[in-house]
Amino acid sequence: MKKLILLFVMIALCNSVFADNLVTNYFKKWIDETNAEKAIGKLLLDQFISDLSSQYVIKEDKDLTKSFISFLDKCSAKNQNVLELKVMVIESSIPDEILLPGGTLFLTKGYLQYAKTQEQIDFILARNAFLVFHKQPLHVIKHGGIYPKFLDCIKIKESKRSKDNVRELVKSYLSVVRNMNHKKADVQGALITSNPDKTRLGAIDLLSSFTVNIWPPSPFDNVDLPSRIEDLKRLKLPERKL
Repeated sequence: MKKLILLFVMIALCNSVFADNLVTNYFKKWIDETNAEKAIGKLLLDQFISDLSSQYVIKEDKDLTKSFISFLDKCSAKNQNVLELKVMVIESSIPDEILLPGGTLFLTKGYLQYAKTQEQIDFILARNAFLVFHKQPLHVIKHGGIYPKFLDCIKIKESKRSKDNVRELVKSYLSVVRNMNHKKADVQGALITSNPDKTRLGAIDLLSSFTVNIWPPSPFDNVDLPSRIEDLKRLKLPERKL
C-alpha cells in the first residue's frame, strides 16, 4: 500500500513539474516575443522619424494616445498592457495610417481631417487597438518571411546597424501591412466603442469617402475598401435598451 501511495506521489510530482515547465516555457516565449516586438517597433519608429522629420512635422497627440490605450484595455478585461502605445500625427495631407509593432500608430493630418465625428475617430483608434491586441503587425512580419531579418538586425548594436538595411526592412514591412486582418478589425473595433451602431455608421461614411484611383494610387487602394464597407453594413447589432 505504501509503495502504491509513493507511486501516486511521484506521478503527481512529475505531472506538476511537467505542467510548470509548460507554463514557464509559454510565458518565457511570450516575454521573448513581446521584447522582440518592442525592439522591432523601436527600430521602425526611429527610422520613420529619421526619414520623415526633415519633410514633415511629426508629434504625439496625447489625447489620441489616451483614447488609444483605453480601447486596448477594452479588448480584454485581463489584458495587461506591456507596450508603450502612442499616436503620432504626421502633418501630411495624404490620408494614411501606419501601425507599427509595439503599439505606435501613425496617423496623417489628412486622414484625421476625413474624420468629422467622434465616432469616426473612435473607429480609427479602436480598430487599431484590436490589431495591436492580436499582434497583427508581428503576425504579418512572420508570415511575410521577414521576421528572421528583423531579429538579425535588432541583435546588432544600434550604432553599427546599416541604415540601408534598416530602410529595406521598413520597405518590407510596408509591403506586408495590407495583410493584417483589416476587415475583422473594422467590425471588432466598432464593437468595443461606447456606441457600436453609431460607430459602424460613421465608419461606413468614413471609408466610403475614399475612392480607388488609377493614379495617383491611394494608401487605401490596397485594403479592399468595398469589401470592408460591406462587412460593416452587414454587421447586426442588438438593439440598445433605453
